Amino acid sequence: MAKKIKPSLKGYLSTGKRAVGESGSKPAPESVPAPRSDAFLDLLAPSDLQMWESMLGAGTTVQLRRLDVASIREDFQTMDVNRFTCYTLAKKGEPLRPVRSGSQIDDPLALLLKWDETGILTVYDPSV
Repeated sequence: MAKKIKPSLKGYLSTGKRAVGESGSKPAPESVPAPRSDAFLDLLAPSDLQMWESMLGAGTTVQLRRLDVASIREDFQTMDVNRFTCYTLAKKGEPLRPVRSGSQIDDPLALLLKWDETGILTVYDPSV
């Protein structure tokens, strides 16, 4: 029976990629660095920053997406309000505001956060 090849998780947090090989110690190929998933923390007010830092430290999965107001507003109308919570950030340093209706999702926005109760945070950023 063939020996099972186990992926190496060395460097996984910095690259997001697992190295698969017999030795498992091969360096990951150089690539263009992806945007930091926690870069949105720089935009938050100090009161929000403390909460989101603890959430990310608890193992939250962060997904970065491009901000498209029309599609997000449409998605908001159909999403399960018991599972998802959306927050908008109008300008850097302002407090996050929870979204209660689709009309609150409007340009200009610096950021929109969509929190899933399963531990997934989707960050919609116009600069991505």
